[in-house]
Amino acid sequence: MRSRTPHSWHDAVTRIAGRLTVDGAAAAVGKSAGLVRESPDPASGKLPSLDQALALSAAYAAAGGEDAPFLDALAFQVDLSVAGIDPCRRALAAETATLATELGDTIAAAIRLSDPAATPRDTHRAAAEAQQCDDALERVQRRIATFFPIGAGPIAWKTGDHL
Repeated sequence: MRSRTPHSWHDAVTRIAGRLTVDGAAAAVGKSAGLVRESPDPASGKLPSLDQALALSAAYAAAGGEDAPFLDALAFQVDLSVAGIDPCRRALAAETATLATELGDTIAAAIRLSDPAATPRDTHRAAAEAQQCDDALERVQRRIATFFPIGAGPIAWKTGDHL
């Protein structure tokens, strides 16, 4: 029977020490057994560094561990963090309304340039309106990206103390 997925790095240390023994885990990172014994207690404030987590993971795998406790714990924590993010639909609506306004102003300014009586000031105005429209479009694009699930689309890339 496989035990539950570690939900924290403290849980991961417990899982690894269960397979390696406390002395084996301490040897894997070159620390004292007492320090490794303290680290599963969240109140201790002791967590392995990334290098120590890698060393513990390698020793765990070499001892026949088939899962990846630190990776599982990190994935669980990331999932919790992401679950709390709700794309802001109101902000999307407001930014889209601004984009529509800026686009309308850009179109109107560009149409004015087609008039043979257009002045250099009209050209500068059209350029400014186009830049404002471009800025508004970028804001809408960034907002839309927040609606992709993590691991999809343009945000697919979206890790205490040491032992």
